[in-house]
Amino acid sequence: MGNALVEAGQPVRFVSVPDLLDHLRSAFDPAIGAQYDDIFLQAIEAPVLILDDLGAQSATAWADEKLDQILTHRYNRRLPTLVTTGTRFEELGDRLRTRLGDPYFSTVANIKAGSGTSDIRDSGLEYRLAESMTFDTFTTKGATGASIAQKRSLSEAFAAAKVFAEHPSGWLYLAGPTGVGKTHLAAAIVGESIAKGQNTLFRFVPDLLDDLRRSYGSVGGKSFDHTFRLVRDIDVLVLDDFGAEASTAWAEEKLYQLIVHRHDSMMPTVFTSRTALETVGGSDSRSASPYSDAIISRLSDANVVAERYLSAPDFRHRGAAPRPSTTDRKSSRK
Repeated sequence: MGNALVEAGQPVRFVSVPDLLDHLRSAFDPAIGAQYDDIFLQAIEAPVLILDDLGAQSATAWADEKLDQILTHRYNRRLPTLVTTGTRFEELGDRLRTRLGDPYFSTVANIKAGSGTSDIRDSGLEYRLAESMTFDTFTTKGATGASIAQKRSLSEAFAAAKVFAEHPSGWLYLAGPTGVGKTHLAAAIVGESIAKGQNTLFRFVPDLLDDLRRSYGSVGGKSFDHTFRLVRDIDVLVLDDFGAEASTAWAEEKLYQLIVHRHDSMMPTVFTSRTALETVGGSDSRSASPYSDAIISRLSDANVVAERYLSAPDFRHRGAAPRPSTTDRKSSRK
């Protein structure tokens, strides 16, 4: 935009916010020769001002005051101003939000990360799983020996997952023992959602909590706030193996924050778990549950959560009989 204005003969002042504040600080030193008033006027009176990377500056009362003066001056005089920031709009200060969010004067454009096209590589789902675990490769017949009722449970879970993938809304809770296809359906939802352009994240719950722990005090890496917000605010979230995490007060708190936010905001979420909701939230089991009443209440909200219980033999065994032990094989040769 700045280059286009210059080519059109329009004078433009382009400066990153951290650099502008550094220039203003240095102007207080007489040895440098720069005049504070000159630098400040270049910012507040520029015919067009582009402030790049707002929020990247060191947060001090002085820096906040200078930025407030600049933006308030330009806002009151309706001077053309472009601001870029990596900070979410709602996390800006009240006075900045008032000026930058004025619906009669300002426009806020949210640019999503990446090229604008969702990519399976950014979803947290391994490419191998994304290729092999699709709706086309899921079988509702189950492993050898599956009963009619068990096959029906697979068909109902498959249908619910397809509906969710086509029109993500509410929460889908896929429960059942190991090997029945819960993660397969969850991965299929991820692939379908990404194909439809939805920003989607797949996280194995124990790994998610480990990543959050590691992000505390991260140097050079992504901060805890960045990591947590990414999961909390993603369009479609898949939490795989919910309940497999180590039960600690800290883990409970983080999951509570995540679940409450997505429940209150009605954000599409998929859970896979080896524990049925009846077991998690039943009155007889609450005393033994690793989750607080606040989490259980939201998971049990029938207006938001649809549960499907997959009941079938472990498909990884394909219904085969257990392999004989080494001792058995040696005995058979005698």
